[in-house]
Amino acid sequence: EVTILTKGKDISYAGCGLPYYVGKVIPDRSGLVVNTPEKFQDLTGAQVCTGMEVTKVNRAEKTVEAVCTDTGETSVWPYDKLVIASGASPIRPDLPGLDLPQVFFMRTPDDAVALRDAVEAGGIKKAVVVGGGFIGLEIAENLAKDGVKPIVLDMAPHVLPGFDEEFANYIEGKLADAGIPVATGVRVTGLEGEDGAVRRVLTDRRAYKAELVVLSAGIRPNTAFLAGTGLEMEKGALCTDAYGRTNDPDIYAAGDCAMVHNVVTGEPAWSPMGSTANISGRIMAQNIMGQERKYRG
Repeated sequence: EVTILTKGKDISYAGCGLPYYVGKVIPDRSGLVVNTPEKFQDLTGAQVCTGMEVTKVNRAEKTVEAVCTDTGETSVWPYDKLVIASGASPIRPDLPGLDLPQVFFMRTPDDAVALRDAVEAGGIKKAVVVGGGFIGLEIAENLAKDGVKPIVLDMAPHVLPGFDEEFANYIEGKLADAGIPVATGVRVTGLEGEDGAVRRVLTDRRAYKAELVVLSAGIRPNTAFLAGTGLEMEKGALCTDAYGRTNDPDIYAAGDCAMVHNVVTGEPAWSPMGSTANISGRIMAQNIMGQERKYRG
């Protein structure tokens, strides 16, 4: 008997496709959503409860507490085995002006729909994308396809932090060829607005004009609700063994909220990628059913 509790209304959506919905490469919202709760229940027999935010895990009693986002009603759910797959949320820096209209984050289908709607409404000529990771660069690429002039800002020395300098220089050159300038080593200090919308991005160097801002400055694991449980974490991500188990043998974790390990070094690694999440989840399910399968990393 499998029950899924999830805070949002959507399940099983393709986060990697969000920028390409903005650029109309994926024309319809339905193309982002692999399964609806109803389809998934019919297909698998698992019960899917949307709009249920888990707020507490009681390891001693083997229960989780959840709050209905519509009614505020609290419910308690017992488990034999618990899988935490709570994902991650965009980092929301403590900056003035983040609540101005035309400021977007990019994590859910609704985020992508709102951004595309804003562009299609017209009047957007210049955009600033804060963050030169995968999603930030893909957003810039697709805004340019829509006729918007984007500039990418990143506080790191190069785009795609973590990649080697030679590779990053090549990417920055390709972006320049495509008419997408990049400013690196730039720290954003705030946003300013006029006439009820964002108009400037302030940095430690200069101000950049913008009629639209997309913040894509990284993600953070959704594990704050596990404070005080004694579950081991590293930088907010749950530590797991090769079988997907946390330090509680009845609690597993997978996806952007969990650590895996690097196959080369054997050290713990955070790999917030769809490929890692899929492999981890499939192996974990088999282990819960009594097999002993290791994820090679």
